Amino acid sequence: MGLSFKKKQMKKLIWLVIILSNSFIFSQEYHFKLYYQKKEDTITVFMDNNDPFPYSIEFFGQPKVENMRSIGEHFKNRYVIEENTSKLRLAQFVPLDIHKPSSLKKIPEFKLTPGNKWKDVDEDYIYDLPYAKGKMFAIIQGYNGEYSHKNQNALDFEMPEGTEVLAAREGIVMLLKQDSNTGCDNEACAKDANFVNILHSDGTMGSYVHLKFNSLKVNRGDKVEKGQAIALSGNTGWSTGPHLHFNCYVFNKYRSLKTLFRINDGHKAEYLIQGVNYRKNY
Repeated sequence: MGLSFKKKQMKKLIWLVIILSNSFIFSQEYHFKLYYQKKEDTITVFMDNNDPFPYSIEFFGQPKVENMRSIGEHFKNRYVIEENTSKLRLAQFVPLDIHKPSSLKKIPEFKLTPGNKWKDVDEDYIYDLPYAKGKMFAIIQGYNGEYSHKNQNALDFEMPEGTEVLAAREGIVMLLKQDSNTGCDNEACAKDANFVNILHSDGTMGSYVHLKFNSLKVNRGDKVEKGQAIALSGNTGWSTGPHLHFNCYVFNKYRSLKTLFRINDGHKAEYLIQGVNYRKNY
C-alpha cells in the first residue's frame, strides 16, 4: 500500500510540490518514498529517503481516517528525513471500534524540498573563486543582470570552453547533467545546459551551469571539498558564448543569494561586480 506523487518543478528552482493520492512511485531524480503498511488492525505511515542528502517535508493538514485514532507520537506538519534513511515512522493508527470498518482515507498534501530548509542560512559564508590559482576572468553579467539575471543573484564568468571548474564551497552533489552538446542564444535552449548542483551544509545549493559535454569529474552523491575540480566549462544551454554561470539558491526563502568571494591573494572578500576582472592568487 502507498501513495502517489505528482511533481511540479519551477523554472530554474530545484524544489518540488508533490500531491498525494493512493499509491507511490519513485521519481527518477529524487529517491524518496512515502507509504503506509497495515498489520492486523494497525496502520503505520512511513517515509524512506534513499538519497545521499536530506529532505524537508511540510504537510498541509492532518491525515483523514475513518474509525481510527493515533497512538504514539503525534503526526507533525514538518519533518526532516536524513540521508539514507528507511522506515522513518510518521504516525500509527488503530481502530476506535474493532467491530466497525476502519481505514486511513487520505494523507494531506505536502511539499518536499531537498536539504534542511529550516536551517539558518550562513549569508556571510566566503566562497572561493571557482577556478584555478593564477587564472583571471571577468564578470560579464552580474547580480540582477539585464540579459538573463533579472531578479536573480547570479554571476556569469567569461571563461573559455574547457577551463577547469572548481567547487566554490564544499557539499554533496545533488543533481547533475552532462549529456548535452547543444547551446544557443535564446531561452529555448535553457533545458540543454549541463550543470552540477551542490547542496551545502546550511541547506543552500550552489549551481554551476553551461558545462562542457561529458566533462563532469563528480557523481551524484559525492562529497565535494572546496577547491575540488568538478567539471570543465562550456557553452551549453541558453548561452551567447563560453562562460560559467554560478548562483547560490536558498530553499527556505525561495530566492538566490548574493555570495561573497575571496579575491586576489585571498585575504579580502567582496561581492563580485559586472565588468571587473578577478584574479585568483590563492
